[in-house]
Amino acid sequence: MADNYRVSGLRNSEFERYSRQIMLDGWGEEGQIKLKNSKVAIVGCGGLGNVAATYLAGAGVGLLTLIDGDDVELSNLHRQLAFDIDSCDLNKADELCQRLYGQNDEIDIHIEPLYINEDCIDELLANHDFVLDCSDNFRTRQLVNRWCVTQRIPLLSASVIGWQGQLLLIDKSGDHGCYQCLFDAAGATNDSAGNCSSLGVNPAMVGVVGSYQANGALQFLLDKSSRLASHITLIDGLSFSVNQFKRAADPNCAVCSTLEFENE
Repeated sequence: MADNYRVSGLRNSEFERYSRQIMLDGWGEEGQIKLKNSKVAIVGCGGLGNVAATYLAGAGVGLLTLIDGDDVELSNLHRQLAFDIDSCDLNKADELCQRLYGQNDEIDIHIEPLYINEDCIDELLANHDFVLDCSDNFRTRQLVNRWCVTQRIPLLSASVIGWQGQLLLIDKSGDHGCYQCLFDAAGATNDSAGNCSSLGVNPAMVGVVGSYQANGALQFLLDKSSRLASHITLIDGLSFSVNQFKRAADPNCAVCSTLEFENE
């Protein structure tokens, strides 16, 4: 990503497009310019990625990078609302990009129609301000967490299984640990033990958690304080409850325990 994505000022069309959010306290033109100058990578363009990307594109985040090597399937359509029947067998990142450009043609979108792995993660995620992990398996979450922690790039991870959702933000401070501190690799190596394919998922909960994830990203990009960085947020779709539990870094974590974090 080149630095020419860093821009200043808003065009008249942008003032009109974003007028309802610019009027919010603590947002204003300055906040909108921050979003316009922001570069966000989204790992996974399924249910969560659909929702989060839609709100970030609508809000005017200047550059979105969409990363997913998967194709749309019929079983995706109940929760992945950016797609329709004609999207089946087409790449998710590419289809989502078309949907987002139809919504907002004043932002830039990069498509990476491949699965993220050790060989390509540097190229895919470098030079972004923020990463959203919307993937659907532990291996990818662990990989993205490890890379973001090492590179000091803030990460907001989210997941949904059944009627339950969760979110956690790993920021540059490292004060509250990382994804690995909570979900050690030794206990989370079997993807089939906990994903949508094997346990099912309520489509409305994907929308709820994806909206929370987009809201958390906007808060971070606008420099607003958030409990997401110090807590794990659990959302229960059956009881309509949201609970937050304070996180603590694991002093023996294989990912973050040996790193010296910035105090920001």
